[in-house]
Amino acid sequence: MESLVREHFPSWLAMGVKRWISIPRFWKQVWAARRSFQRHGPSYSHPLLFIAGLPKSGTSWMESMLASYPGYKKVMPAEAIRHEQKHKGSHDYQLTESTFSQLQDALVVLKLHVSGSPHNIRLLREANVPYIVMYRDLRDVAVSHYFYVRRTPWHPEFEDYSDLDVEKGIRHFRRTLLPDFVNWMRTWRENRDREQSIELRYEDLLDDTAGEFRRVASHFSLDTSPQTIEDIVEKHSFENMSGGRTRGEQDSDSFARRGVAGDWKRHFTPALKEQFKTQAGQLLIDLGYETDHSW
Repeated sequence: MESLVREHFPSWLAMGVKRWISIPRFWKQVWAARRSFQRHGPSYSHPLLFIAGLPKSGTSWMESMLASYPGYKKVMPAEAIRHEQKHKGSHDYQLTESTFSQLQDALVVLKLHVSGSPHNIRLLREANVPYIVMYRDLRDVAVSHYFYVRRTPWHPEFEDYSDLDVEKGIRHFRRTLLPDFVNWMRTWRENRDREQSIELRYEDLLDDTAGEFRRVASHFSLDTSPQTIEDIVEKHSFENMSGGRTRGEQDSDSFARRGVAGDWKRHFTPALKEQFKTQAGQLLIDLGYETDHSW
């Protein structure tokens, strides 16, 4: 259904149709997840697996790998979709009091861009939901976001980026999203429950996919046998997910555009580099993307 909407409707109408179908699609996903729970539920310690991460930070990749375990289903709350369409993003979306109760007795992988606000942390704690928090170098996020939005006519920010070249697009990202994204990372780093969650950098997942995914699977008490991890990682390798391209190869039509770390160096001017350093420098150092303030 969504593919037909994307292909045949103008962007403003496609966004409206997407909002309209989000509610029945959500409940269809929940019912499928509940049927799976009846069959596979006793095999798992945690029926709900939660992923938090900013857009373009590898969360869809991780979501697909986790959903490879028998029975688990991807679910997207309709409220999050409506919020994204209305506010041009969901990084400031707050979980509702019914988010987790709606997903009881269901095997669910839930990936959202929500922040680590005290409200969200409380709901995760009260529902006893284990979670992972994914980070990525915000300079690469900016580049990836620019290219993704420009090739996605139904994206709520499409009109904002459609006439901008790369440099102007990254400048627009810096003015509009970078402050919020910096704060998003800080809230998770400061507020997350250390026993209930783990942190994961996208770049580390690229460098050692099997090792990092095994760490995630262990956190969720999933099967971490070498064969299981190897099979899932191979099925979701960049080459298999991008139609046979090798990592770093450009394809503007693919969701997995390049799949590399450090792509920002190809697009940042000295001025952009300095601006990101001013706004996000300490955070990039804290997360290990830079070693000191001299960069």
